[in-house]
Amino acid sequence: MTALCMGCKAKGQEQEAATVIAVGHKGWDLCPEHAERFGAYLADLFGTDGLEPTVEARGSVVITGTIPGYDADTARLALENSGYRIVGHVEEDTALIVCGVRPAPHKVKEAETAGTPCLDATRAGAFREAVTSGQWIGEDPLPAVAQKKTAEDVQAQVEAEEKWRLEKNRRLAESSVRWAEERQEKEQQEIRRIVKQSQPPQLSEPQKIRAWAKAEGFKISDKGAIPSTVREAYRHAHAGQEALVMDVAS
Repeated sequence: MTALCMGCKAKGQEQEAATVIAVGHKGWDLCPEHAERFGAYLADLFGTDGLEPTVEARGSVVITGTIPGYDADTARLALENSGYRIVGHVEEDTALIVCGVRPAPHKVKEAETAGTPCLDATRAGAFREAVTSGQWIGEDPLPAVAQKKTAEDVQAQVEAEEKWRLEKNRRLAESSVRWAEERQEKEQQEIRRIVKQSQPPQLSEPQKIRAWAKAEGFKISDKGAIPSTVREAYRHAHAGQEALVMDVAS
């Protein structure tokens, strides 16, 4: 809620209040114009400009963003009337940061680094209550803001994206090689399978001896032990072939 000047309100107008004239436990919110005007009335009435204000120096304050219900000059004056000095950047000794709507990201970052107390002026009635009471309490969390990217940030992002692109291309190339190798191996396995299926089944040694013996006129049964004479004859008959195979192999 905005603190409105009571002098302007009485005339049907609206103007932000920046100071309070207090008498005892009563106070009146006034804009700078009415504060000066009523201050002049009191000066004429008492014949004096009054006592020097006993405003305690409270250090420096940073105001960032738009304060709801207050223009920039009025907001600054309200804090200055409370003893604060307005500065442009947050430093280690800055007493308070007042954050309005759309605060500057770099100033919020400075406050975070310095651990500066924050008054969230977007909170309903927060700024008005501080103006009226003179109590500027920074107990609010700093607002979440998107940090502006520096040239270094942009360059780092470009390098990261390029690194990711190269890594992606490398993995794709490796996958292509593996896929080609796997495909070639599968094709070779299929060829070996077809060749194996097209070849006659391999006979065991006893089967070879029985087949040869029958072809040579030996009487031999399909089962049982093969006579030693038949085995010896088979060995002698194939001795020359085995030698030929060994010579070719060597």
